[in-house]
Amino acid sequence: MSHISKIVEMKNFKNLKNMNWIFSEKRFVSLAPFLVFVLVIVAFFTLPDQFTLRAFNSLSGEQYINGTYMRDDGERLTEPVKETKREDRQQTTWQEVNEIVQKHNSSEINHSNEYNGTDNSHVEGSPKNVIEQTPPKPICDNSNWRYEACDITGDARTFGIFSTVFYVPPPQTINPAAQNWTFGPQSRRAVQAKNVTVKSLFSSLESPPCSIKNNMPAIVFALGCLTGNLWHDFSDVLIPLFINSRTFDGEVQFLITDMHTWFLQKYHLVFKKLSQYEIINFDMDSEVRCYPRVMVGLQSHKDLGIDPKRTPNGYNLFDFKMFIRDAFSLPPAFDIPFKLNTNPKRKPRVMLVLRNRSRRFMNGPEIVQAVQNSGFEVLPVEPTRDMNITEFSRVVDSCDVLMGAHGAALTNIMFLRTNALMIQIVPYGKMERDADNFYSKPAAEMKLRHLEYSISAEETTLLEKYGWDNPVISDPESIHKQGWKAGMRYYWIEQDIKLNLTRFAPVLVKAQQLLRE
Repeated sequence: MSHISKIVEMKNFKNLKNMNWIFSEKRFVSLAPFLVFVLVIVAFFTLPDQFTLRAFNSLSGEQYINGTYMRDDGERLTEPVKETKREDRQQTTWQEVNEIVQKHNSSEINHSNEYNGTDNSHVEGSPKNVIEQTPPKPICDNSNWRYEACDITGDARTFGIFSTVFYVPPPQTINPAAQNWTFGPQSRRAVQAKNVTVKSLFSSLESPPCSIKNNMPAIVFALGCLTGNLWHDFSDVLIPLFINSRTFDGEVQFLITDMHTWFLQKYHLVFKKLSQYEIINFDMDSEVRCYPRVMVGLQSHKDLGIDPKRTPNGYNLFDFKMFIRDAFSLPPAFDIPFKLNTNPKRKPRVMLVLRNRSRRFMNGPEIVQAVQNSGFEVLPVEPTRDMNITEFSRVVDSCDVLMGAHGAALTNIMFLRTNALMIQIVPYGKMERDADNFYSKPAAEMKLRHLEYSISAEETTLLEKYGWDNPVISDPESIHKQGWKAGMRYYWIEQDIKLNLTRFAPVLVKAQQLLRE
């Protein structure tokens, strides 16, 4: 009892975050039966707050479930409660926090050993007149190599400062399959993120009381990691978030761990389009928020892509592109600006991306001149991470062609109109597969046209540095077999490009033909 009394005497709530033993399942084993017995007696005679959400009236046959009176025939008697108004919300009290601590240090200990599948009356801490419940299927899926995710339907409760989401079984039932899942709730499981724990509770007696009740579902996910790179912003966050939330048509709340304010500000139009509710900083949230459904983690399908067979409404990447255009208030994308313009002197406009780091064009001015000589208007740009993406999207929308070396800036094809063209300069080193998967295939799925130009050994700065006899030049496959870090070093980071404009000229001719079809 000394540990519990110390907790009760604590006056600073923030110190709880440093108490790792709060949710330990092996503390206070010797006191567990006594504490559970006391909790049952108190629950039976006083009906604590957590049961006011789900109370059963044996005389009238009515249940009060999440703000709705229901008869035993399932008919609703009153309307569901709306989200608690901000001025009516109550912070989780210190007494309630202490009760949560006691429950998680006592009543979770030996549930799996006490349940025998037939008679539950002997289980200490179980509600009176427990009804047997068939073990539910796992609410979490860790079988996919890309992501881990949980989908909790029924009574789901979030407790952000403890990085925990609870599944609460219905009153008068037990969940013999109670278990925990802990993982980073993002779309790319190979990259580390702050962990969130999903707890499938044994019974409703263990559940923390709601401080905020909601009727909408919620999604808990992580930012951070690879964000800041435009391709990863879309491929790892925005597209998976669209996959998981678009079907709710704005009626969903986002709870974000590893939150980055700059990311929310940069893509605020996208978040506003996906959710009409306040975004919650999960790491700082001391409320116990109750929802009818909570999804933890982001399901994803492929790099910069969507598999329509796996989305609720058959959404595809073209739907996402149109959603993005709508979010950024871009004009209709029926065709390229060149064809819609009535001025006969108007030339097709090419946005030429000039990288300022690796895979740079060493002869950028000559490339600009060559493209102009081929009958194009050229708009050279050097995108930066802190650029205003809302304004930049309008510039991309005004172009008929986006041209650049393989890299994150080509993700701006999201803002091109239907039938526009992407010209991708593929660096040396057997990079065609990545170029195809990361940009060419997505471009086709977004109803864009695309051309690829693979540079030769004479067009890479690696030749001057390593020479013909080095495997970096003579045998790129052997470099890739050493692992992705070797390929990244030579062909993504160390390489720059000096385009052979004579060899490249047929690509520009083909581009003019495609735009005039």
